[in-house]
Amino acid sequence: MTGESTFISGCYIVKDEEEFLGASLAAITPFVDEVVVYDTGSTDRTVEIARQHGAVVVEGYWDDDFGAARNRALDHCRGEWVLSVDADEVVHGDPRALRRSLRTAANQSFAVEVVSSAYDDGGSEHRAMVARVFRRSHCRWDGILHEMVVGRWQDVRHTRNDTIRLRHYGYSVVHMQERNKGERNLRLAEAALAKARANGARDTTDLLINVGRSAALAAEHAKALATFAELDLDTIPSGSGVIAGPTVLLSALAVGDLATARRWIDRMQAWGESVNVCTAMRAQVAMAQGDWAGAEALFRTLEDDVQRSAAQFHADSCTDQLITCIARQGRAAEAADLLFTHLRSGRSCISAVSALLLAQEAEDGVRRLAEALPAQLDKPFLAQLQTCLAEVTDEFFQHVWRLGRSRTAVLAAVAKQWPSLSFEKALEWSLRFRESGLADLCPLRRIATATGQRDTLTRILCAAVLVEIGEPDVLPVLESMLAVVPDEEADEVVAALGRWAPRLAASLVPA
Repeated sequence: MTGESTFISGCYIVKDEEEFLGASLAAITPFVDEVVVYDTGSTDRTVEIARQHGAVVVEGYWDDDFGAARNRALDHCRGEWVLSVDADEVVHGDPRALRRSLRTAANQSFAVEVVSSAYDDGGSEHRAMVARVFRRSHCRWDGILHEMVVGRWQDVRHTRNDTIRLRHYGYSVVHMQERNKGERNLRLAEAALAKARANGARDTTDLLINVGRSAALAAEHAKALATFAELDLDTIPSGSGVIAGPTVLLSALAVGDLATARRWIDRMQAWGESVNVCTAMRAQVAMAQGDWAGAEALFRTLEDDVQRSAAQFHADSCTDQLITCIARQGRAAEAADLLFTHLRSGRSCISAVSALLLAQEAEDGVRRLAEALPAQLDKPFLAQLQTCLAEVTDEFFQHVWRLGRSRTAVLAAVAKQWPSLSFEKALEWSLRFRESGLADLCPLRRIATATGQRDTLTRILCAAVLVEIGEPDVLPVLESMLAVVPDEEADEVVAALGRWAPRLAASLVPA
């Protein structure tokens, strides 16, 4: 491809990945000489997309074993080196630098940084070093779940390679909810553990960790802790313990088992985990105790560091929690100022509701929140806020709208809030829906036709405005409501109609 001798195969295993695959294939093209896509039974456009991008498509099968599937994909690769990428990952870096590093490599495998964000391209990030580039003749995959690159005949050392990195999208908040990966992983992990035990395996440490991590991913935190409790902390390899530790902390905090959390943090530090990582974990335990001042003091000591896994730890990954600690101590203005600064970095993962409530306590805070919010967090914020009452969110939605950002997403959020919109707000937003070609989502129409969900006067006004602007199909609904207005309320109704639908009101008053 480039005239250089190193031949690299890009390698995928996929199933129903039409959402992500095209972008991933487009990104990998400059880095490799061929792409092999092993499909395990897609029912969407995955195979079509792969062929459109010039990939060698192998229509294979799925047997609940990630390692086996990856090895079958390897059988179809021709490269001296393999770059293994998931369909929901995008390669970034320097293609020529990657080739130079491989052409002179003495080792057989490289680990690269995989970056996952809470909200796709925004929010807090998780970074891990994972073996993804390896010499095909010397390496293969091992493991039903959380599979790893191993040597075909002997152990291989995974040297860090910084010429590329992978950005991972499949474990964002939205996609995790959509695809139930936690439940799938737990089923596979439990099956692998049961099989190993049935075969008399003596060491099931890694399999137990897989079950525990998968249970936590599926929000089954009690099961996760029960599984981790089967591990012998005195004999577990330190590397395995460091991998398990963050998940143990997550589940322990979820169920309030702070003793287990503290015990594992102490062990992680003894196993060589970064002091800053362990300090951040201790701060989280302090928060769980309600010791906001103590947690704040710990968070403020954090510095950027390198985790034992060789991934980078960023101190600002804890800024959301620091903001919470400051706010809980009654320093709302200080917390809001820090929130707005942190949001601009794009690294915040604070909940939209928490951010909005905090902003409402600061002077001109809602406008400042809208202006500080980076574009990549617009949609996550709007999606979270759409379940709130309109009176809570309207000012924020108005500011985002006036800034001209994510208007379709704003309308989608407002469309969910029509039951709590006042008549005046329903009228204002309805005009925007109609100007955007979304008259079918018009709040006026939804309120007017929603029997029993809103008071009669509001429904009458909504229907009357629609009739006034030339939508006669709503007239029968309006007439049926007017027919049952009590005599003692008639003057109030006519007066309200005179303000919002004067022509219709005039037709109701006898000459």
